Amino acid sequence: MSYVVHVTAVVEGDLEKIEILINDYRYKCLENQSGMDQFFVCRNAEQKNVFLYTQVFKDKQAHKIHLEGNDPKWFFEQMEENNYNFQGQWVAGIEIESSEGQVLN
Repeated sequence: MSYVVHVTAVVEGDLEKIEILINDYRYKCLENQSGMDQFFVCRNAEQKNVFLYTQVFKDKQAHKIHLEGNDPKWFFEQMEENNYNFQGQWVAGIEIESSEGQVLN
């Protein structure tokens, strides 16, 4: 079962540069972390300073390794260096199984 993390982030600063930074963070994570299967990012259509991202990990341990790794540290250092504000809320859990015989993806 996958371990899924969904983050809602409200940011302040140069939104175009923050978008680039979040995208760079996504690619760094996918490149460096074998336990991360997917990392989706989108920007709220109505509230331009709200980003949503979903990370899919092999398991809870892979998420723990991610949190303790260099990629999140790099991201938040970049946010701080550029005086961007990031307020995030995340929810995490184990993916539920589909019913027998159903293919969801």
